Amino acid sequence: MTEKNADTKRSAKLTVITNKGGKPYKQTVKTARRVNGLTDKQEAFAQAVFDGSNFSEAYRLAYDAQNMSPASIHQEAYQLVTSPKVALRLEELDRVRVKQQSMQALSRSEKVIKKLEDIGLGDDQGGTAQIRALELLGKSIGLFKDVVETEDKTERNADTIKAELEQKLQRMLGG
Repeated sequence: MTEKNADTKRSAKLTVITNKGGKPYKQTVKTARRVNGLTDKQEAFAQAVFDGSNFSEAYRLAYDAQNMSPASIHQEAYQLVTSPKVALRLEELDRVRVKQQSMQALSRSEKVIKKLEDIGLGDDQGGTAQIRALELLGKSIGLFKDVVETEDKTERNADTIKAELEQKLQRMLGG
């Protein structure tokens, strides 16, 4: 029986890979079968990649690769990454990460605005910190817009522009 077939016949176990003291370690935990169709080892591989391991290292963490050459590990890891179910799971984990990062950024923004409100609307009448906090709050809601006015001089010809530049250069050079 091959290792892949043995995975589907055995009771469901998951190898959990976590960092302990800066070093990854394995812990086997019984779990229910996955709804996404992955074996527990495939899920452990995907989780290791999600946690930052390269493909070969993730393969070593999820599978028994002690007797395998680095080239074989690389090949097996590549096959796993390119398998549709594992690739889909990696995309799903990436979407979860992006969502979590977005929620974290939003939470941080809310905390900053709350702190600025506390300072800006506090009892300290007219203090520098209060004025700066109100300014930053105003900027955060688009209250202050920088308006840049430009003069349209498109009706000038090349000779006029050349003459203006020469005059400016003479003024700059003190002539």
